[in-house]
Amino acid sequence: MLGPTQKQLDFLAFIENFRTRHGMPPSVREIQDHFGYSSPKSVQNHILFLRRKGLITDSKGKKRALLSLRPQPPVAVPLVGRIAAGSPIEAIENVERSIDLVSLGIDNSSGDYFALRVKGDSMINAHILDNDIVVIKKQPDAGPHDIAAVLWNGEATLKYVKKHGTTIQLVPANNAMKPMNVLPENAVSFQILGKVVRAIRSF
Repeated sequence: MLGPTQKQLDFLAFIENFRTRHGMPPSVREIQDHFGYSSPKSVQNHILFLRRKGLITDSKGKKRALLSLRPQPPVAVPLVGRIAAGSPIEAIENVERSIDLVSLGIDNSSGDYFALRVKGDSMINAHILDNDIVVIKKQPDAGPHDIAAVLWNGEATLKYVKKHGTTIQLVPANNAMKPMNVLPENAVSFQILGKVVRAIRSF
């Protein structure tokens, strides 16, 4: 049997993210509104295909019966928003699409990966450009040569993380830009989300 299409992976990513955030799966109408379909028929057709492939199931008699079944190992992760390669921007959790990890040769059996779209050009010397997609491995720290996704005062950015005593420095890969210092008094709001393991060029 053929694997799921990109659109079907996007459906799975949206269903999974909705269920995680709201504690219940989305209704057909909520899926229809998210993907901009003019009628529920298209949604129902995708649901039928996914059910036949064993990727979702439902229970009759329940208003919100749609359940997503995460493949083992997970074959895709949601692209959950944008991350700044420049000044930090507010973290976004809106699912744009999903990224197939199997085609990238990434084993996500641990479920430790997610993807973000890059905004800005501070990492251009590391060959990460504006609008590229980066795959992040979740981890609480990063080495001096790792490109890290970090959260600082509720905003997300992509930088090298250098530590100088009690000061953390966020270093860009662009000679025209200066590092940003996370001072000790601001470090309590600083968190490393993970490190970049793959960058995908968007044309």
